[in-house]
Amino acid sequence: MECKSCSSTNVQRLSHYWESLPAESPLRVRYAPPGEVQASYWVALLAAVLGIVVVTSGAVLLGLLVTVGGLLWGVFMYRGVQEYQASLEAWSSRTICLACIGQF
Repeated sequence: MECKSCSSTNVQRLSHYWESLPAESPLRVRYAPPGEVQASYWVALLAAVLGIVVVTSGAVLLGLLVTVGGLLWGVFMYRGVQEYQASLEAWSSRTICLACIGQF
């Protein structure tokens, strides 16, 4: 493979380059993979179940609000995980030229 900007053949996958850097290198922060998302599906599931319990106890409007809130929280968490996976895949497929430090 050849660099698009300087035509050097000293090109490496960004993920391999990042893994080979020493732990104290400041470049580990610069070229780090995207931060992992902390998804808490249990909270969404618990809110949905709690909403159903509240609906069956008689407070229908409050129960529906809690259930819908739990479902929306689950959708929000799912979207965050999907975005993280897409950005991690994009990071994993990037390459870096070790001569000009260009990424492509």
